[in-house]
Amino acid sequence: MNGFLQDLRYAVRQFLKTPALTAVVVITIALGVGANTALFSVVNGLLLNPLPYPQPEQLVALRESKPNFEFGSIPYPNFRDWQKDNRTFSAMAVWRNSAFSLTGTGEAEQVSGQFVSSDFLSIFGVKPVMGRAFARGEDEIGGPPIALISEGLWRRKFNSAADILGKGITLDGNGYTIVGVTPASFHFSMGGSPVRDVFLPIGQWKNNLLTERTAGLGINGIGRLKPGVTLEQARADMSMVTNNLAMAFPDANTGTGAKLISLKQWMVGSVQSLLWVLLASVGFVLLIACVNVANLLLARSTGRTREFAVRAALGASQGRVVRQLLTESVLLAIVSGGLGLLLAAWGTRAALSILPAALPRAEDIGLDTRVLFFTLGISLAAGVLFGLVPALKMSSPNVQETLKEGGRSASGGRHRVQGFLVVAEFAMALVLLAGAGLMIRSLARLWSIDPGFNPRNVMTVGVSLPP
Repeated sequence: MNGFLQDLRYAVRQFLKTPALTAVVVITIALGVGANTALFSVVNGLLLNPLPYPQPEQLVALRESKPNFEFGSIPYPNFRDWQKDNRTFSAMAVWRNSAFSLTGTGEAEQVSGQFVSSDFLSIFGVKPVMGRAFARGEDEIGGPPIALISEGLWRRKFNSAADILGKGITLDGNGYTIVGVTPASFHFSMGGSPVRDVFLPIGQWKNNLLTERTAGLGINGIGRLKPGVTLEQARADMSMVTNNLAMAFPDANTGTGAKLISLKQWMVGSVQSLLWVLLASVGFVLLIACVNVANLLLARSTGRTREFAVRAALGASQGRVVRQLLTESVLLAIVSGGLGLLLAAWGTRAALSILPAALPRAEDIGLDTRVLFFTLGISLAAGVLFGLVPALKMSSPNVQETLKEGGRSASGGRHRVQGFLVVAEFAMALVLLAGAGLMIRSLARLWSIDPGFNPRNVMTVGVSLPP
């Protein structure tokens, strides 16, 4: 332990002697570590972390396949039959995104919401912070006009009123009675913003399509598997259910089936491959930075040749010299990792503020314990990587020749190693530049596609109307 502390103190003294070189090394490695940490925080939040619900592996996205259309909406009557006849799900629910004009509580406001069936919240293991969820039967057509509001809307528009339960809320000119308040921590969406202000029973969606088996019009399904049931077993079970429906209602259900996909795969499948490719790319950036720094430290070691020759002459072993130099490089890497972590935190927040809905599960992206350990790990690995070549090169000097005045016996080997590192750095940079060039060319071609109309001075407007 004393030897390690001695190495640390000596390393700090060496860095203070060359502040410019130390700053260049720290900034170079910090940029590489920061880029890797920022992207890993995205990969971690989207791909590695489980969904923030109890037993998330049991959650399944439900869709209906149709002729020439693999992932379609679910007709409401078909969903009710799926719910009744399946043997592998402990619960099923449907939901449909919507928007409502909220009036009667100050200035009119458009709020986001969902029409849902009664088991929707229980599937996610969510309990209202006040009141209750929808009961069985309240989601049927002609059911009571009731509503759940989010904790955010309760605080924003109702001033956190303790007597909110039983009060009315006016949405699209229709009155509803508030029966519960959902927690602010609950976020779920398969498109658009994950935050929903209002939940209404799907039976309140005043549209005659609820009674037809030929169209679902935006109705999506979610299910929770029974404990021990696999996705393949559920698919076989639902295949029997849909086959029976096709025989019972051939005009509407011939050629249709149930599509079951794990909820996490459904949410992140479109970006999974891209994120892994990007993470590998920024890994190359860190590797280039390490090679660059190794070259700098190898050049710096020219001025320390006599120092290590003297230490070797006084009895310092090769392992002792390697330990000293690796201590210096790892200390540099840890300082760089700390700076890189700050850059990653700032960069991640900036990216999410610019494009908050560009990625699914954006609300789960952040710097958690796994990201911190990842940063520490790649920092230590980078320190060993860029410090190993100089350490091995300086650990076995030619003592007799080096101590002679003007001795240059080690310079030739060092120059050969430096040349190899430069070639490796250029080779890796060429790979990244080629990939970046291809991506830029693809984007340029996409921007140059003729849309078939003149897009100048054209503005789009989205309007949400009651059914």
